[in-house]
Amino acid sequence: MSLEEINLLVSPSNEDVKTVVNWLKSNDIGKEEMMVHSDFIQLRINVMKASNLFETEFAYYQSIRNSLDQRIRIVESASIPKYLKNKIDFILGLSDFIEDNKFYETMFKSRIDVKDSFVTITPSFIKSYYGIPFNQVGENENNSISVASFNDFYSAGALGYFDSEYNIDSSSIRVNNSGPNCFGLNYCGQAESDLDIQYITAIGNNISTLFLSSGNGEWVLDWASSIQLFNPIPKIASISYSWAELEQCQATSFCPTLGIDSQIYIQRSNIEFQKIGLRGTTIFVSSGDDGSTSFYSTSGNCPIDGLNHYCPLGGCNHTITQCPSITIIQSNGSLAIFPNGIGANTGILFSNQSFVDAVNEFIKTNWQCDLSIEEDFSQNPHLYSSCSCENLIPTSNDELGIKIIGYSFDENAGSLFSPQYPTSSPYVTSVGATQIITNQPDEIVCSSSTGAAVTSGGGFAVTQSQPYYQVVAVAKYLETAENLPPSFSFDPTKRAYPDISLVAHKYSIGYSANDSSLDSCPCGLINVDGTSASTPTVAGIFALINDKLLSAGKSQLGFLNPLLYQAAQEQPNVFNDIVTGNINCNRAYCCQYGFSAAVGYDPATDLF
Repeated sequence: MSLEEINLLVSPSNEDVKTVVNWLKSNDIGKEEMMVHSDFIQLRINVMKASNLFETEFAYYQSIRNSLDQRIRIVESASIPKYLKNKIDFILGLSDFIEDNKFYETMFKSRIDVKDSFVTITPSFIKSYYGIPFNQVGENENNSISVASFNDFYSAGALGYFDSEYNIDSSSIRVNNSGPNCFGLNYCGQAESDLDIQYITAIGNNISTLFLSSGNGEWVLDWASSIQLFNPIPKIASISYSWAELEQCQATSFCPTLGIDSQIYIQRSNIEFQKIGLRGTTIFVSSGDDGSTSFYSTSGNCPIDGLNHYCPLGGCNHTITQCPSITIIQSNGSLAIFPNGIGANTGILFSNQSFVDAVNEFIKTNWQCDLSIEEDFSQNPHLYSSCSCENLIPTSNDELGIKIIGYSFDENAGSLFSPQYPTSSPYVTSVGATQIITNQPDEIVCSSSTGAAVTSGGGFAVTQSQPYYQVVAVAKYLETAENLPPSFSFDPTKRAYPDISLVAHKYSIGYSANDSSLDSCPCGLINVDGTSASTPTVAGIFALINDKLLSAGKSQLGFLNPLLYQAAQEQPNVFNDIVTGNINCNRAYCCQYGFSAAVGYDPATDLF
């Protein structure tokens, strides 16, 4: 469909638009300060006008991670006239904090202790392993792909170096940049974008590529709005970022102000994804790198497997533990679980030296159990104990109002799993991760327990219903699956993900080693892991398929998922079924529960 046809579907009444615009005009907001789109309005106004418009006050908020990073947000509450209540869904930019520290680095250096067990992934290996002709490049001038970036930008020097190292014709790399270039700013990253742009252009070679960066503090709704302004819109979009589904609006106590919460944010973002799909664009999103349990912003309430997979990254002094976790009970009744919950509230507690002293007192009290905190090769903490959790002696700290005890699983102490978004959206194609072992023909699920630095993300969404196209596949899996996690831990009627998977371990990428200018060389090669590797590679593969279709006078694939699941039922031989491995681990800890690979569909690697 065209943008105009979609606008007719989603646009509110002219009367409602006029009412909102007149309200803005009555508050001295000029035409040059507002951009009126089909179903949303963007404002660029100063603090004085914003204060008058929303009857509120603003202040500077400083990042606790970086003193140079500031945001202007409201101090307390904000309001709009009652007569606008049913004309505005929600308002962004007043109380929400969607910051760079929420999108932690989504690719990781490959583990070096298993470097000889797995092949190094290069563009030529991808083509050989997955049957892509070495001389196949894009030929249709109407074909196009895109890469999303958040607080990151690629090094042109590293891209040229990568192309030279792997004999890729640099004259066939056609990249157009749009959005802010964050080089030179305090929050800018590079490795994620280097990986994305290098592999999407190496596989989808000679296809026009849009590198679309979003400003600091922007997230997928901003990206979805931005990409729709391009005409023609890219036919494939690759997004290597995800965040906890229930925490899309995480870092503020005022998140519900003027209609914003995570579920509403997701609903509105899904509308934009549908609009993009109706334009004929396929959206690929990485499934995450922390299994079904997640890591950051998880409750930690998933019992660690201390006997079979203690300290999976290696580096600890022991290989098993009888008690892998402790529970901190606070005076208000809230719980913090260490170490698997270190990315959430537990991490905040550990920033308090008095709390650290209390934990040390607990360790000292249980000296007879050889209780200690060990670190793996990535400096993640692990709890060693020769005693079972129930035999650890509790301690209390009245000054802090906490009690520390050995962990025991309680289903009411926090969710086991933390599904990710936007990969859990029914309107995107979610891409998971596999590993390829040297001299073995079959791929396995990518996991920190099998030598990778990450574990492929997957599971079931919390807020989003299961789409029609995967109902049969999910039902068959649930009927035959072994070792399913407890029934209370997931809702089988919700959207399952990922949809497809590709190798994501030990990718060779070029990187800039010049501290004075991150955009230039000297450069080198490093090996990295992540679904942020498999996602742009998959995007490049399907861009080549689109190219063949367009050159044959046909339309591009567009929204892909119904076709994938139909093919799985009618012609399953087009898929390479992954049947070995599970996603019980995250990047540092292995849970006793999770989802396993199986014959046919499964929430560990899905169809392929």
